[in-house]
Amino acid sequence: MTTAIDGLDTSSITVEETSRMVSYTVDDPLANVLFIPGGLVNPHSYDYLVINLALNQYNVTVFKPFFDLAILTPNFASRYLDDSMPNYIVGHSLGGVVASMISSGNDLISKVVLLGSYPVKDISDKETLLITAEFDLGMDEQAFTDSLQYVGDNFTIVNIEGGNHAQFGWYGPQKGDGEALISTLEQQTQVIQLLLDFFQSE
Repeated sequence: MTTAIDGLDTSSITVEETSRMVSYTVDDPLANVLFIPGGLVNPHSYDYLVINLALNQYNVTVFKPFFDLAILTPNFASRYLDDSMPNYIVGHSLGGVVASMISSGNDLISKVVLLGSYPVKDISDKETLLITAEFDLGMDEQAFTDSLQYVGDNFTIVNIEGGNHAQFGWYGPQKGDGEALISTLEQQTQVIQLLLDFFQSE
């Protein structure tokens, strides 16, 4: 991942890090993006993905959960929403579950993206993008199907062929996951484009 990031011109991005978040801010942002990491995943595992969002004119804050488990304090991350611009939330795996909990009933959030994840709370009033992967064995397919009761008519499901659960981040193989047929860079590239297309859609 470091090599991939080194190839990016990040001079337009201001980075701030505290014990609870890492923020990537730009001049004249289009929206504020709150990112919730997967369970027990280092928040910096999403650096390549979120830096690319910032390079496309989005402020991004990656929540750093207590003990790397956002589910322990599901509403804590909501303090990083911005009431001066649109707010979009992205969550991976367990972080996606938490993203649905934060979004449910929260009028500040208009778009929700779940990566290898599913909602457990009603987000039917949000525009929702569910990104799955062909070899994602970290996903409970029945739970995913059942969870569709929580999304409204305005949702899209996109499956990444050849991808797996771990490559929604950049932290290496994950126990119990399927073996990807595409590289982490290729999966991340697809995810980034899907996010940008979704954020920019009316």
